[in-house]
Order: sequence, then structure tokens, then C-alpha cells
Amino acid sequence: MKSLQKGFTLIELLVVVAIIGILAAIAFPAYSDYTARAQASEALTATSGLQADIGVDTYEAGALAASTTTQNAAKLLEGKYFAAGDVTTTATGVISVKFSKAGAQVTGSTMTITPSLAAGTVQIARWKCAGMAKPQWLPSGCR
Repeated sequence: MKSLQKGFTLIELLVVVAIIGILAAIAFPAYSDYTARAQASEALTATSGLQADIGVDTYEAGALAASTTTQNAAKLLEGKYFAAGDVTTTATGVISVKFSKAGAQVTGSTMTITPSLAAGTVQIARWKCAGMAKPQWLPSGCR
């Protein structure tokens, strides 16, 4: 009686390992960018109250503005990827967030969040982000 061997050949196993390697090589950079974008979005979320304050300051001043109170409040903000004092605001409402805490992929980058006025008004229409090491790290909410 003949015995039948069952299983995979060496070539079939090598093909499977090669396919898994190719998929991993494609997936890792995408996951890495996704992680960095999630870390950078913390700055956008943490400064949302500050953005509202700048909106009020702008309306009251009649032009892009951030009051001294708003600028001082920015220095108190702290997050998982940035320390207190790493958030600054200019007199024209531009917010800068320096990612300084160790262990993050975005550490060493500084994101600027700039307000834009709606045409013919003193209302902020949108916020635009810039300044990250890679453009794909910018949160989709302010690209």
C-alpha cells in the first residue's frame, strides 16, 4: 500500500513568506504615517479652545488678533506629546505647537496653525496647518 504525503513543498512556503514580506514592507510606512498623523492631531484638538478664544479676539479687534490673556493661556496647554510652554500664540493669532516629549514619532517637529478670515468679514473661516517634517503627518482637519 502506498502512503500519501501531505503538506506544503519548500517552494510553496517560500512564496508565502515572500508575499508576507512584501505586504509588511507596504503596510509599515502607511501605519507609521497614520501614527504620526494621530500624534499631530493632538495639537489641533488641544488648541481648539484657544482657537475659539482667538475667534472672539479677532471679532472684537476687527482683524486677526490674540489678546494677551489668550497668549498667556496658550503657554499653559500641555499634551501627551508636548509640554507646558511649548504652545505659543502670536499677536495675529498664529498658534505654534512644538512637539518636545520623547517617545513620539513627531518629536522635534513644530506645527503652526494659522487662521484665515472669511472674505469681507472678521470671522475666521478656517485653520490651516503647516510645518511638520512630512506633509502627510498634518491632520486632515486642517490641510
